[in-house]
Amino acid sequence: DVDTVLQQLIAMDYDQRARSPCIGQERADLVMAGCAILEAIRRTWPCQTLRVADRGLREGALTQLMSADNAWLPPKKGRWPRKKQR
Repeated sequence: DVDTVLQQLIAMDYDQRARSPCIGQERADLVMAGCAILEAIRRTWPCQTLRVADRGLREGALTQLMSADNAWLPPKKGRWPRKKQR
């Protein structure tokens, strides 16, 4: 579960993250920023499932996926994207 993984990562120091085969030295310092971003996304768009891409995404692809899952509506002109009311 996501909460468990986040807590495990938070509990690790840099060296532990660097030795982890899933993280490695190249990402040991970046993974914590990724955790913060993931948590912000989860708070902004609460959902039961989360689709993860293993490649880079552009904003258009992300909004298309979120729209398909009914998790996002396009913004009104000149306004920030809003959550879809359920």
